[in-house]
Amino acid sequence: MTAGCCGSNENKENNGGNNMMPDMAKKMMSNMQNKSFSPQEMCEKMTASVEKTAKLAGQANDEVQMLFEEWAEQVEKELLDLLENIQENNNNFDAAEAAESLKVSEDTVLFFLSRLIKNKKIEVTSLKLK
Repeated sequence: MTAGCCGSNENKENNGGNNMMPDMAKKMMSNMQNKSFSPQEMCEKMTASVEKTAKLAGQANDEVQMLFEEWAEQVEKELLDLLENIQENNNNFDAAEAAESLKVSEDTVLFFLSRLIKNKKIEVTSLKLK
């Protein structure tokens, strides 16, 4: 599935294409442009997150891991359905709306978008910063 994510400088209702992931790009850029942005702090947070994940993964039994993977597959399927609907109707992608629809956080939506891109289930054809 190919999902365009941005149009030209037209408004959201009639941009002639789909918007996908502009919120993620905007969030990443604003974090990097923030005067208080610290690469060292970012690395420390990432390291702590990886350590926490590794600890939890070590404690999870096979059943818990299987349940998580089933949930992740279901969220991916629902997100793909949502993206397909957006593409068919020439609507814009909005991470907040997707999060509300999927009943997850925006960060979770962005995680699954990146996972879908990595697994070549979707293709980003353009981005637009607001």
